[in-house]
This record gives sequence, structure tokens and C-alpha cells, in this order.
Amino acid sequence: MNRTTATTAIASVTAILALSACGDAGPRTATPAAAAPSLPAGFVTKGAATGTNVAAAKASAQVGQELVIVGRIGGSEDPFVAGRAVFTIVDPALKSCADGSDPDHCKTPWDYCCEDRESLKRSTATIEITDAAGKPLALAVRGMQGLDPLATIAVTGTVTERNDAGLLVVRAKRIEVR
Repeated sequence: MNRTTATTAIASVTAILALSACGDAGPRTATPAAAAPSLPAGFVTKGAATGTNVAAAKASAQVGQELVIVGRIGGSEDPFVAGRAVFTIVDPALKSCADGSDPDHCKTPWDYCCEDRESLKRSTATIEITDAAGKPLALAVRGMQGLDPLATIAVTGTVTERNDAGLLVVRAKRIEVR
């Protein structure tokens, strides 16, 4: 047997064995790919986004209180925490740079750089979307279902942290995007 014939014979036997092994195994199912992380179905909806503004909530909210807080996503150059479902909102009464007479002068108008820092501090709240254990989801939510800088949203949730230094953290149960 020459070398070409031997190689052809080996390839044929290998192919026959492979085909017969496939026939004996029964139907094959594809291994499902891991689903990309996402927000729970129905967590973010479209609507009027009504509720208590950020400044009023900060003045009266107590830890454990359920509320609906309304604001615009922003407050810094990047209001979203990298890799986590956490972001900040600003009271709708404050004007972003996009709301001024020259909306194109600022490349990140959601940072509210035209506002006084103390006013911004009094008018900012942190929103977190958590798992059942209360830990923020390991999920970058920027751009998901309308969660973009300067989007007006109403967050239904529970106050988890508040202090006299200006901190207000709300654990979201539902978000409505205007």
C-alpha cells in the first residue's frame, strides 16, 4: 500500500467512526450561551415620571421610607458607576448646561458644571438597583431602556441611606422614564 492510499484509508475510517458515533448519541442540543446581564423585565417603563423632586426628598426622607423620587440622570461627568447598577440623579429644578442659552458650549451638560457646587450637592441623590441580597447589580446600566444622561426619571424605591452631610441613597424597585 503506498502512502497516499494509506492516508486515504485512515481518513475514511476516521470519518466512518465519527459518523457512527454521532448516530448512536441521539439528538444533540446546543449548550445555551450565558445570557447577557440585563435589568429585570418591566423594571424600567415609559411614563410621566411624577413624584417628589430630589431636593424635597432630601429634606424629609427617612431611612426605610418608601417614596417616588423624580430627577434627571446627571450630577457629574459620568453619573453612572462603572460596572454597577448605580447612578446619580439631580433635582429637575436645577438647569443643566444643555438648558442654557448656549446648549452647545459644554460637551457633558449632565455634569451641571454651570450650577453652584453647593446647590448641586443639595439636589443630588444616588439610585441603586440591587439583587435580592441588597447588593448593586454588576451591570452597567447606562443606555439601557432610556437610562441616559439628562433623562428625567421617577424612581419608586426605599431610602437606604441618608445623612446630614447631604447623602441620600434610594434602592429602586421600579423606574419610569419620561
